[in-house]
Amino acid sequence: MDEVVQALSDIVKMNTVNGDEKKVADYIAALLAKHDIDSKTVEYAPGRVSLVAEIGDGNGPVVGFDGHADVVALGDAAKWKVDALSATIQNNLMIGRGTSDMKSGLIAGFWAMIHLHDQHVPLHGTLRFMATVGEEYGQYGAKQLGEAGYAKDLDTLIVGEPSGAAKQLLMQKQIQYMLQIDQASAQQLSDANQTSEQHFIELAHKGSLTYTVHSKGVAAHSSMPEIGKNAITPLMAFYQKEEAYFDSIKDYRNPVLGPVTPVVTMVKGGEQINTVPASADLSVKIRTIPELPNADITVAIKKIIADLNEQGADLSLDILSDLRPMHTMEDTELVQAAKEIGENALDQKLPLIGVPGGTDASSFLAFNPDIDVIVFGPGNITAHQVNEYVDLDMYHRFITIYEKLISRLLK
Repeated sequence: MDEVVQALSDIVKMNTVNGDEKKVADYIAALLAKHDIDSKTVEYAPGRVSLVAEIGDGNGPVVGFDGHADVVALGDAAKWKVDALSATIQNNLMIGRGTSDMKSGLIAGFWAMIHLHDQHVPLHGTLRFMATVGEEYGQYGAKQLGEAGYAKDLDTLIVGEPSGAAKQLLMQKQIQYMLQIDQASAQQLSDANQTSEQHFIELAHKGSLTYTVHSKGVAAHSSMPEIGKNAITPLMAFYQKEEAYFDSIKDYRNPVLGPVTPVVTMVKGGEQINTVPASADLSVKIRTIPELPNADITVAIKKIIADLNEQGADLSLDILSDLRPMHTMEDTELVQAAKEIGENALDQKLPLIGVPGGTDASSFLAFNPDIDVIVFGPGNITAHQVNEYVDLDMYHRFITIYEKLISRLLK
């Protein structure tokens, strides 16, 4: 096993489900030190540590590379064909939780940094490698690094999240819908691909605004509702006004991402069937686009609540997450260089796409909205699934892509 695969295997075996990322940070720091590269750690909580390392002469732009060390829950062990933390290799695929999302991308960026440093490649500017905590639930590490100033001078950001899918999936209608192509175009894309995996350059992704509206009432026996105050009633009024607002914004559209996507995801209320409910909650997840800022949506929701409270409701708003969308223009140097270098290295055409899910980029953009960003990395749509895997050939190729892309941007 070569050293780049060994390092990936070592960290996949580390259990970093929603925490304990210090194991990965310590491992990376130790390897960087062996190559005479200094690093800094930023503690978010006990056992949860992000890492930052830099190389370059500092006389030029700042290129960031971002990856996260946490992974999602392991899932049903009975459905895995191998142990989820075993990093088992079969047919040149490494299987295990986090192989795609996104320890392979994280470690590919890490090795690109080491190779550029060890080969004394001149970098006129700064390469900033960032390994974050808590991306899967709240982007805690990226927010903390942004607050510490690590985003303010970034010119570009490469997010090494998985950007691929098995090539045969191009024939599926849902993949074609995502790419906005027909069957014939999908076939052409497949025919041009000399590998078993199709990748994409994600130059846009939606943001996310998540909130809960709380309604407060007064409990009473259901036989005497007049002495109570039903918390569900004003919440239903809020829901109707919110739906009217959502209908009013349906024509906002991004050319890559499409429309805003609001979804009411949870409704809770009442304690038992014979009691007037003293509380009720409604939760919403909105996938947002640059054309309608999260802040504008928040203002509109607060206005609905204020109007209903003036009429006697007792509603309050709890914003759970506020992550901005990302859209980098395709004519930027970052996108064009990634496309040229990536197509040569991966032996395929690379469509430029937008996706509904978010990344750490949202948190970095909150501190510096002028960063050009792409999401491009080894791994595929087995992320979060049982039997998650990464193609090790692609993993090696992405190390080369990152080396060439960073060299181009810091030439």
